[in-house]
Amino acid sequence: MAKYTSKDVHVDQLLTNVSIGYSNAGYIADQIFPVVPVDKQSDKYLTYDKSHWFRNEAKIRATGTKSERGGWNYSSDTYFCDRFSYGHEIYDEERDNADNAFQLDSDAAEFATDKILMQREVAFAGDFFKTSVWGTDKTGGSDFTRWSDYSGSAPLVDVSGWMDLIEASIGREPNRLVMGKQVWTALKWHPDLIDTIKYTQRAQMGLDLAATLLEVDRILVGRAIYTTSPEGTAEASVTYSRIWGKHTLLIYVPNTPSLRQPAAGYTFTWQRVPNSLRYIKRMRDEEREADIIEANAYYDHKVTGAAAGLFGSTVIA
Repeated sequence: MAKYTSKDVHVDQLLTNVSIGYSNAGYIADQIFPVVPVDKQSDKYLTYDKSHWFRNEAKIRATGTKSERGGWNYSSDTYFCDRFSYGHEIYDEERDNADNAFQLDSDAAEFATDKILMQREVAFAGDFFKTSVWGTDKTGGSDFTRWSDYSGSAPLVDVSGWMDLIEASIGREPNRLVMGKQVWTALKWHPDLIDTIKYTQRAQMGLDLAATLLEVDRILVGRAIYTTSPEGTAEASVTYSRIWGKHTLLIYVPNTPSLRQPAAGYTFTWQRVPNSLRYIKRMRDEEREADIIEANAYYDHKVTGAAAGLFGSTVIA
């Protein structure tokens, strides 16, 4: 006997309340150096010579004599906020033919913004998360035992010693520790950290608790991934890499941009659009019958005090 099926009475359509997409959950480049909003795309800033401020020169002053006199030297450095942009085109025919499930404008804005954020993340890690940038470099396996060796390594002692090195150079203890996700995965289960807390509270290590144990204000974990496989590569053949690798960076920076304070670095951002680290432009190309959704950002990551940083490379195997 003939009988219709469920497929005969229903035509499959795209759901409007769920879809599957991929992007990094978060980026940290904007959180490492304090952000300095600037009114011009390029300008100068003062750098005081360090030694004058640490020289012990005050002397006993006899009656009727002048005080010991002295001063300091300074120089200037510059920044330049390059413009970074990425856009997505929506053609009129695509828009008019799209089903309700497609949110073309919001998808385009999110996609373009993510490209700007990823570029900044990759640029920061590539420029500053490496050797020969900071005042001190330490290499796992030669300068210290890698933290993935639970029986032989001592991360609490290592970081404490690194903090002393920076303080001995700039007069401030570092307050920010940056690490790749793989480093954090090894560190949070390290017996040195777990044994320190197991008799005082729940033996579950979080970032705030680890920061307290390591005596820094904040630990930032770089979790983002990216691919260098070119467009057109079969999805099953695309390879992905972690942006931050198996390294750490220990730095001192003020909580907010300040005068006459040391700082490992600043992120200068040109506020061409007021109060915005990045902004979206919508443009119309009438001749090509397309809307362009474009994300933009002006910035310059700048090392302003190499002595305020220590880079630990391959801290885990």
